[in-house]
Amino acid sequence: MLTLAAVLVLPLVGSSPVASAEANPRTHAWHLKEFDVTPRMCVQHNPGGWIQNSYFIFSVTGSWSTDLDFGMRDLPPGWTATGSHIPPGSNYPDPDDGGVRINGFIQVGGPVSTPIDVYEARIWVSDGTVTETVPAEIVITTASWVECMQSRE
Repeated sequence: MLTLAAVLVLPLVGSSPVASAEANPRTHAWHLKEFDVTPRMCVQHNPGGWIQNSYFIFSVTGSWSTDLDFGMRDLPPGWTATGSHIPPGSNYPDPDDGGVRINGFIQVGGPVSTPIDVYEARIWVSDGTVTETVPAEIVITTASWVECMQSRE
């Protein structure tokens, strides 16, 4: 539950204008928003084979007329993530504070016996022609959840 809370309290304003585009960029009216702080999931390592599950949230801004598929890649060994789609629509920053609505989430999970490391996963969104990605960290550690979340640079 604490992991979910940490992911949900990420700053939603003042972020970079565009996530990294992986296809030959063309003019498109939507963008995967990159937050000021890379989303992070901290998991205490345990060789007992328990499974940890949580969610990463994201936001697509602009407008789109087709489904946007999404998922997550570069996960730790043995981990999986849900993938789905966002139906046609739009999402624009609030004119008063610049905040945006969260319109996507991905459930991730895997064994806590995964080797200790910081795994640099990527959330991706695609319209079938253009794919944009943003980073997300999954940290397998011996530190407590609080220590792990405070260890950001």
